[in-house]
Parts: sequence; structure tokens; C-alpha cells
Amino acid sequence: MQPTQRTNLKTLAEHLGLSITTVSRALKDGPEVKPETVARVKQAAASLGYLPDAGGVYLRTGRTMKICSIFFAPEVADYGDAGFLAQVEGVSRTLETDSYNLIVLAQTATQPPLEMVRRVFQQRLADGIIFSRTTPMDERARFCLEFKFPFVSFGRTELHSPHAFVDHDDEGGVYDAMIRLAAEGHKRIALFNPTGGLTYASFRLRGYQRALAELGLPWDKSLLVSGNLSVWASQAAVRDLLRRDSTVTAILCANQLSMFGAMEAALEHGMDPTRDGLRIVGFGGMPFRMPFEQGVTYYYQPQRRDGEELARHILALLGGEPAESLQTVLPYQRIDDLQRFRIELRAQAAARDSQQPMEEG
Repeated sequence: MQPTQRTNLKTLAEHLGLSITTVSRALKDGPEVKPETVARVKQAAASLGYLPDAGGVYLRTGRTMKICSIFFAPEVADYGDAGFLAQVEGVSRTLETDSYNLIVLAQTATQPPLEMVRRVFQQRLADGIIFSRTTPMDERARFCLEFKFPFVSFGRTELHSPHAFVDHDDEGGVYDAMIRLAAEGHKRIALFNPTGGLTYASFRLRGYQRALAELGLPWDKSLLVSGNLSVWASQAAVRDLLRRDSTVTAILCANQLSMFGAMEAALEHGMDPTRDGLRIVGFGGMPFRMPFEQGVTYYYQPQRRDGEELARHILALLGGEPAESLQTVLPYQRIDDLQRFRIELRAQAAARDSQQPMEEG
């Protein structure tokens, strides 16, 4: 049977010779329906292109079957952060397994963070929301908690009320980098952190200070550099650091854009990583080619996996799982050979692409 019009629950039931109630329950894996009937219904739904009517679902359940993800536009501008797209793909593909769709909204640098969340809530644009760039007393998290609006934050807060989050272990990553740099003989290590009072910046600083204390290295506030994480701002901030302090031999950057900016500043300053022993350490999810790669260490976190984890958390939250059981801190993977690592990533991507047609077939 070839569909000549949009397949709905009624036409699907007529095609199968079943009642609408049975078909509806089978699509939801209802325990009262035989497994073979569930399989038959789902196979027919897939072949006929059946999709639940969003308007009908909303009228019956109050659910939009949409999840909203808000991203901070300046972070994917500049040179472009391809890792963001990988995260969006991870969220979207995971939501599809539960019949949810993803909508993405961009927050500009001039928009108050709460404005976007309030808009999604008040206009009923989605059943839940995902946002990043959290602060210790994040007003978006407090708003969602107050109005019981399901959310998962990409980053932690210091709020007493438990909430679902996915985060990276920035304290552990910076601590590990410091210990390894010190073992190589580095003593003047700068830490570049973002401005804006973001929670993860405090975790990075905590890891930095903990390592200094254990290593017996002095605390020197002049080695702390801050700024926004664009390439240009990072380049300017690191340029100023190198001009005023020629003893710096290693720089811990906050993300790959600031890492790129630090490298540009070093080259502009006439520094050669091999000759001068300069070490650049970065964190991120999409290791693109850098101005130089000798003396570079990368702490990798695959953003596709971040997206999948965020989506699983929001679906579990909507399914009634308590927020305190949906709090995940992901470790970084240390990469010392970026060129080889990119080759491995390309090979993995090629393998996935070659398997996809077989899975779809």
C-alpha cells in the first residue's frame, strides 16, 4: 500500500485491520498488546510514514513533543565551532528515538540569558529545555525550578535544589595538565579563563590551585588571564601576557578557540614552540588543525556524546526520573598527538558512514 495522503492513526488502524485503541497502545509498547502485534504495528507505521499528529498530541496531553536547546551565538561565530553541530546532531538523533523533535534558538551577546528561557516557557514552545554557560546561582535554573519547567543544564550550578545536568570534569582536567606540565619542568604556567562568572571557570581555577599547592609552586595572580573565548579576544589577552611576562612557558586555554588565539599570539610574539619550549593546552570537542601542533596538548570531549547524554537526561526527566539521579560529570581524554588523533577520528567517521546504509537497509 502506497500512502496517497498523510497517514494518521485512523488510516493506520484501517490498513492493519485493528482498532485505533490497539494501534495506539502498540505504538506506546503497551503491555496489554501482544509483542507480535506491537512489531507488526511499528513496521507498518514506519513503512507508511506515520507520525503522531503534534496538534492532537498537544490537545490530549499538553505536550508539544519538542525540546529546545539554546546556544550562545558568539561561541559558534568567529572561526566557527564545528563541535556545536556535532552536539546538536547528538541531541537530535537521541530525541528521535522517543518521537521528540529538537528546536534550536540562538542567544546573542546582548540578550539576557533568562529572556530566552522565559520565552520558551511562556509561549509553550517546548516540553523541556537545554542550556549551557551556567553560573553558580544561575537565574535560568532558578526560574525553571520555580515553575517546574523540565530542564537539563550543560554545566553545574551551586543551587541547593537538585537539578539535572551534564558537565565536563574541568577541575580534574586542569589538575592533570598542571601535574604533567610540572613533570616536564614548567613552573610558570598561565591559566586562561572566560569572563562572566561561569561555574566551570571556578572548577578550572580550583584544579589549578590544588595542583599548585601539591607541587609547591607559588600562587601568582598575574598568571591568571581572563577574557571572552573568541579567537580575537584570546589572542589579545595572551599577547598582553607574553609582553609583560617573558617567563611564561605554558598556557592552559579554556576552549579550542582561545587555544587558537593563544597560538596566534605566540607566533606574533616570535615564539617557536620547539625552540622556546612553549606548551599550549586546550579543551574542546572538535580538534581542528592548529597554527602549530608541536608542544600542544588537547583535552578532548566528543560533543556528539555530550548531545546524546543531554538528550537522554531530558527524556528521562520527562519520563519521571528524579533530577538528582540525572547528574553526570564526564572525564576528558588527553590527546598529545593531534595529527594522529584527527586521522583516527576520520577513520571512525568513515566506518560509521559505511555502516549506516546497511543499518537503514
